[in-house]
Amino acid sequence: MKPVKVLVVEDDLIIAASLEERLQRQGYEVIGPASDSDAALRLFYESRPDIALLDIELKGSPLDGIELSNALYRSSPLPILFLTSYDERRFVERAKQAPMVHYLLKSAPPEQLLIALDTAFAAFYNRRPVEAPLKPSPPCPLYTAQEYFFVKQGHRHLRIEIADIRWVESMGSLVRIVTDEKAFTFSVKLKSFLEQVPHPDLVRTHRSWVANIRHVTGYNRGQVEVRFRQGAEAIPLSEGYRAAFLSMVPGLKAD
Repeated sequence: MKPVKVLVVEDDLIIAASLEERLQRQGYEVIGPASDSDAALRLFYESRPDIALLDIELKGSPLDGIELSNALYRSSPLPILFLTSYDERRFVERAKQAPMVHYLLKSAPPEQLLIALDTAFAAFYNRRPVEAPLKPSPPCPLYTAQEYFFVKQGHRHLRIEIADIRWVESMGSLVRIVTDEKAFTFSVKLKSFLEQVPHPDLVRTHRSWVANIRHVTGYNRGQVEVRFRQGAEAIPLSEGYRAAFLSMVPGLKAD
């Protein structure tokens, strides 16, 4: 499990240090702080942050915060939060034109920063294409991306890599996600979890079980063996999911 990486771009060294301390205290990994757009772009390409916290007015910088947000988003879309001392209409209107951003005044109470980060994450990672009307599903504290998802715990977000998951087990209205390090239990049904985390490595073996195909070490007619810590654990393989499971498992056939 990895901490969420926040790119901080702020030209005021005192404010930058305060932001860094507050974010680290909440479990975030701070990238930077950077004081101009050139340094910010370099850090962005080196570290690939999960969210960017940008000052709008960057003195002496080739790009201001709004222009920088467009450059970041064109390279690799991510949620962006503007943190600035300016509440003039011209800054607010320009900020609205930037992609997938949220706006917060520096004078706002400290807890508002955490709420704003939470809102930016939810707005970005809960996006999905609208193809057909969907039935409402139970609320789930997961914000998903391609190879990982974020788990919301209070105002903190924890990053879980798909590759770290061994299996997922349904427990009624809950799921239990098992990694080598620990297990996480969340209030969401298995069907909703799979809709929110539609990764090809996560293969259903039973109505109540999902295996990460990359950690499967063997199988027989009724069980799948999954690599776990120093050994392996067996999870059910039911007849109804057997064909779909086998279609995902490469096998060598005899002549």
